[in-house]
Amino acid sequence: MASWRCNVINFSVPQQTSLINIILLAAGGFFMFVCMDSTAKYLGTVMPVTQAIWGRFFFHLVSLIIFFLIFKPKVNLKKNFKVQIIRSILMVTATSFMFYSLQKFDLVDIYVVFFTAPLIVSLLSAYFLKDILSTKGILLMLLSFGSIVYSLGPSMRIFSLDLIFPIVPPICWALYQFFTKVVSGDNDPFAAIFYTSILGAIIFSIFIFFNWVPLEKNIFWLYLVILGVAGFVSHSLIIYAIQLSNLSFVTNFQYSQLVWSTIINFLIFGVPFDYNKIVGVIGIIVFGIMFIRTEGKKKVK
Repeated sequence: MASWRCNVINFSVPQQTSLINIILLAAGGFFMFVCMDSTAKYLGTVMPVTQAIWGRFFFHLVSLIIFFLIFKPKVNLKKNFKVQIIRSILMVTATSFMFYSLQKFDLVDIYVVFFTAPLIVSLLSAYFLKDILSTKGILLMLLSFGSIVYSLGPSMRIFSLDLIFPIVPPICWALYQFFTKVVSGDNDPFAAIFYTSILGAIIFSIFIFFNWVPLEKNIFWLYLVILGVAGFVSHSLIIYAIQLSNLSFVTNFQYSQLVWSTIINFLIFGVPFDYNKIVGVIGIIVFGIMFIRTEGKKKVK
């Protein structure tokens, strides 16, 4: 999770914010992420994945522009420009591979693999920032990784080149968080969202201009709009939740994505509940939250 702490809009945050409001914002933001990915999984069956990726970034950018025109937030687009571009490239790459992996693997399995990202971030921080893991942190990391392996079971053990699709997103997301940690003084999260959306929109607009496949139904246009708006809203809700609380508290709710994806997987895609997967998901959530709380209390040297 990026280190998002900024004055995005001129909201007057009360001294004592209702805890339930923060929980609803954080949980709602991560729920919207799952809705976005579920929509992308469906759209990948009715159109080329590249067009779904284009809709995600293009209509995200449109939503962002409308937001800027209405609220006129103060954003410094020049600050840490090179790092912003690097982070944007990582985010665009992660999203692209995520959308492709959604067409090849189960929704829950994708999220299970994605939660190796916090572990990768910790390893990068330990090596480059000398943020050495505590003994308890190492134990929790191993238990979390063991839960990931147990949850996947035999469903993703078959070796194939397709495995690169679900593996790349957590690596890119971990690197994104790492660079965010490096420039922790960057207090303009909307700048990162702006660069990511405009970079993704430009790249895929150019690509689909030469490779556009006509949509069979007009309703698919609405789904593309929903895809982009869901991406923008999810980011905005999480940013606002962090403004009202703190990063460590809000980050705990990212594990709710495993719950949402399991439910949606059953209700929308008809995938039955699997005992091993449910036990593994519970382990990932419990050990993951404990890991965040344990390592989040330390200060980076």
